[in-house]
Amino acid sequence: MKSTVFTFVLLAIAIHCSAQNWKKDLPSAIKEAAQENKKVLLFFSVPEYCDTCQKLERNIFKSEEFQSYASDKYVLVKIDFSNQAQDLSPEIKEQNLLIVEKYNKDGFFPFVVVLNKDSKIIGKMGVYKNETPTQYMSLLQAFSKT
Repeated sequence: MKSTVFTFVLLAIAIHCSAQNWKKDLPSAIKEAAQENKKVLLFFSVPEYCDTCQKLERNIFKSEEFQSYASDKYVLVKIDFSNQAQDLSPEIKEQNLLIVEKYNKDGFFPFVVVLNKDSKIIGKMGVYKNETPTQYMSLLQAFSKT
């Protein structure tokens, strides 16, 4: 009985943790978005040095409401410039610099760019102003109407 409950709890945790899969490779995410008819949500972050990055991730991106909303609409990509990102391959690091040059020239953090399946920018969001998940999702939905 205990092992069954333990297995169930582990399974529930695994499902919850995998509910939001942030990718690190934008070109493959764009391909996936095209195949699945989704948009790409590109999140530039430096969580170790940016309190607002942490708040956006904690209050919005980790919320169940956002995860449910995003799961069938977006391929999520995080370009992370924290110390943890130092473990990335040299190719991915170089690719990330090119991505910043193309989509975040001013180097703002946090910065969110929404791309269509053809990798064209359909919206940008800079400063996180403590919106609720519902408010933030409304801002994202406005990009789809343009």
